[in-house]
Amino acid sequence: MKILHEVLNDEIRKRIEDEIINIRRDIHEYPELGFNEVRTASIVVEKLKELGIEVHSNIAKTGVVGLLKGKHQGKTILLRADMDALAMEELNDIPYKSKNEGIMHGCGHDAHTAWLLGAAMVLAKFKDELYGNVKFLFQPAEET
Repeated sequence: MKILHEVLNDEIRKRIEDEIINIRRDIHEYPELGFNEVRTASIVVEKLKELGIEVHSNIAKTGVVGLLKGKHQGKTILLRADMDALAMEELNDIPYKSKNEGIMHGCGHDAHTAWLLGAAMVLAKFKDELYGNVKFLFQPAEET
């Protein structure tokens, strides 16, 4: 597979980048504790389905697994992100500050989830060139 800068034009790269940022900020603003990532999981499910990726949800309560099937036979790899937040008050003064009192993404799982969705966005564009499959695991309750 060619380097992304060679195969994705600036407009597509910028659109994916902006979407990743927006998803991350949305998840950051509405953090959820382990096994309660209902809203986050629904964002993940909706995006994976939009990309044409097979979705399995409600795994270990709120976990999600997406399966991107490549056009050619090959192995399956798994990429993983965690979705849960921490039970602590956010003190940051940012426009997308946590709106859920006493809960915040202080560990970066909002970014992990957004990045993995970004990887799914990119890889879905190349499914006809893929040998094998890619599983995307969005894990609930990693902090516990």
